[in-house]
Amino acid sequence: MKVTSTTTRRAAVTAAAVVLLLTACAPPPSANQAAASGAGAWLDRQFTSAGWFPGAFTPSTPDVVNGAQAIADLSVLGIGAGSRATRLARLEADAPAAIDDGTAYVPGTLARVILAVVASGGNPRSFAGTDLVADLESTIQPDGRFGSQFPGYDGSYRQGLALAALSVVTPRPASITPASGQSIDDVAAVAWLRAQQCADGSWMAFRATTTSPCVEDPSTWTYKDSNGSAMAALGLTAVGATAPVDPSGWFTSVRGSDGGWGAFPAGATTQSDADSTGLVIAALKALGHDPDESAYAALRSFQLGDTAAVADRGAFFYKSPDHSPNSYATLDALTALFDGVWPGVLAASHG
Repeated sequence: MKVTSTTTRRAAVTAAAVVLLLTACAPPPSANQAAASGAGAWLDRQFTSAGWFPGAFTPSTPDVVNGAQAIADLSVLGIGAGSRATRLARLEADAPAAIDDGTAYVPGTLARVILAVVASGGNPRSFAGTDLVADLESTIQPDGRFGSQFPGYDGSYRQGLALAALSVVTPRPASITPASGQSIDDVAAVAWLRAQQCADGSWMAFRATTTSPCVEDPSTWTYKDSNGSAMAALGLTAVGATAPVDPSGWFTSVRGSDGGWGAFPAGATTQSDADSTGLVIAALKALGHDPDESAYAALRSFQLGDTAAVADRGAFFYKSPDHSPNSYATLDALTALFDGVWPGVLAASHG
């Protein structure tokens, strides 16, 4: 017994030493990893004990879209695993009312919920009492556009997001599977988004006539949009399609003088914001580029750190001078900060 006891103690000491050695040898987190972890910790704290995510404008009401995105992101980061089941159950309860606006399914909401379910290792074809994938596919209009809702504000963004969500579903959905003799670029939903692209590689929210050049009109707030362009690029690359014009050059040409990107009119003199900067960096990564450190530094400059109130630390604000914690900004920033490429990194997590 004495020999066995001694051997056991020695084994325990050896195992402990190995753990300490591995811990000591582990590289410290990169600046981006630390920023992502801080953002994840803040998002985790925003969920209520009942498992729902407060609305940005109505904190007493669950925000299904942002809540779904937060669930997906936290699954990638490995944060809040103990609460994930409760949050998914609440998402499942709240989703039916959110995915339908009373007249039709809402593509963007369906897409966000699909991404959350897939990132959590669930089945989006059987969630909230419905087949979310089939519901999203049912919104495709005769011209290939997702959703019957007016596209003038979010057409390209909505299309890219829907394609991104379908790209992480297995088996591959029929709506993004080319027919015999076709390529992915021929698929209706993909062809619609490709046709919407402007000659310089950007996208506007929507072009009713794609045979005419893209013309920006400040009087109607009609601009080439960095957010919509980024999501369009992310959606196309996620399904394996290519844009008629590589948008990388346009993204580079409209980078702000402060190192990041603004929304619209995109350009050097437009003040950068966390959402635009995060989404454009994510799009550039998806397009095969390695954004420079100054781009990431610009993005991290929107994060609240040690000088902020303890409850706010880790969150991102939209842009100066308002440094209030912003859930939209935090979620969009995370899209760029993951080690992998969004949205594929969500499917790879399977939390």
